[in-house]
Amino acid sequence: MGKTTIGTSAQPEEGPQPTGGMEPPRPTAELAGRRFFCSWSGGKDAYLSLSRAIAAGGRPEALLCMLHEDGGCSRGHGLPLALLEGQAAAVGIALVTRATTWDEYEATYVSALHELRERGVEAGVFGDIDLQAHRDWVERVCEAAGLVCHLPLWQEPRRRLIDELLASGVRATVVAVDAAKLDASFLGRELTAELVAELEVAGADACGEEGEYHTMVTEAPLFTKSAPLAWDGHVSRDGHWILGFSMPVAEVEVDSRREQEHR
Repeated sequence: MGKTTIGTSAQPEEGPQPTGGMEPPRPTAELAGRRFFCSWSGGKDAYLSLSRAIAAGGRPEALLCMLHEDGGCSRGHGLPLALLEGQAAAVGIALVTRATTWDEYEATYVSALHELRERGVEAGVFGDIDLQAHRDWVERVCEAAGLVCHLPLWQEPRRRLIDELLASGVRATVVAVDAAKLDASFLGRELTAELVAELEVAGADACGEEGEYHTMVTEAPLFTKSAPLAWDGHVSRDGHWILGFSMPVAEVEVDSRREQEHR
């Protein structure tokens, strides 16, 4: 998480742009036994933060994803709602969504957190790595809702995170790139150590922490089945190259625990 989003070239997925500064990582051991939601983009960092939180003994209750105001796709990665539903079904965790404008983003987010708190959720898990302003923002909104904030990936070396992800058997596909930093040839490629090396040579952060590229996880140890991803070429939108997503012929099976709310 903590990436520049599709739909705006200047505003991050959550909160203001980074201003620098670091803090020690917060231990995920505090999550043991606590019910938590995971801020969900559908990408590798969100998945790895979820995986670490579960390994630390946390009890996942929801994947929270913010959508464009039309409710059709995520703000973070531009993923169609049907693909997010497929991931939620695969991992067996309820998907909670909110459609919002940028002007109403924070208020909508905090409202969603209050509702999760009323349902017994005690903590939020986020996939930010080292963008301090993003951490400030997620800590602020969690505090406003009476939730504890956890960042399991905080200040971890980039390649260590990538190596952990790939060694665990996670498969992810590049679904979007910042057109000012990367060309469209990276789209649709599976994330591998070799691809990460190519991205770094091209000037991108290994994890895409500055929004250089975005991924969608399609297979993972926590998934009971693969999350289908199909596309036909690519398109240019708001300064990004993104896959031209196409929906599978078969309807995505939705877990009975999923909650789909569009407001």
